[in-house]
Amino acid sequence: WHASAVLPRAPSGRFLLFIWWFFVMILTSMYTANLTAHLTLDQASVKIENLEELLTQRDYSWVLVGDRNLETMMLNHENDDYQNIAKKADKVSGVDDGIARVKAGGTVFIDENSVLAVYLRGECKTKIIKTGKFTNHWAFGLQSNSPYAAYLNNMLLRYREEGWLTEKHQEWYSGDSRNSCSTSLGSHNTFNLQILSGLFLILGIGVLLSCVAIFLELLYVAHVISVKTDSSFSSCLKRTIRTKMCGKSGVLCRSRKSSIAQSSTKMEQ
Repeated sequence: WHASAVLPRAPSGRFLLFIWWFFVMILTSMYTANLTAHLTLDQASVKIENLEELLTQRDYSWVLVGDRNLETMMLNHENDDYQNIAKKADKVSGVDDGIARVKAGGTVFIDENSVLAVYLRGECKTKIIKTGKFTNHWAFGLQSNSPYAAYLNNMLLRYREEGWLTEKHQEWYSGDSRNSCSTSLGSHNTFNLQILSGLFLILGIGVLLSCVAIFLELLYVAHVISVKTDSSFSSCLKRTIRTKMCGKSGVLCRSRKSSIAQSSTKMEQ
């Protein structure tokens, strides 16, 4: 491939060349970025997205804290997959032991989301996958007809209206936003059909604007020639269009006319 030595001089041609250069540059950059993301993010991300996939994969083992409510619910679950996960899971002594196994690599620790969110806060090399299968609700246990029930309900309602509970939830589970994990690998946005159609739309608009600019240039040149030569505007416009199509010297048009004339002469002979 060799670059052309002839560059457009008219503003319309330069604008069309700029649109084409911009389209090719963006298309190449996005393809390169998408290919890089496909080769890096897919390898760096965890392939497991739900509990059922634990039984079909070979890369990770999983652990549970023994003799806890979560293990009991999984063993008594109506789904056989959850029962098999609980039976085949390695038992650890506590949450700290399970977190240490996760940080060592190759292990999935199954526990409550609230517990994992606190223990893994600020751990950028770990990932919490919410299954939504088991939901535990926290509550305060009081005696029946306790005089403190109304007082406790009013206090919790007031804290919720003031936003204190939300603030503490962000503080305990999300942590300081300044210490949030960031990655230099980029985002998971792929080079989809909508982005590609948008690029072609920009190219089409640029080509359309260039055609409009070329037509306006032809009208302006024809008007200037008609004023200088005192000719009709239509004849000057046809001459200008012919000159643009055939070149300034008109060699191409003359060669075509001569070839047509020669062929017609041969036919007459």
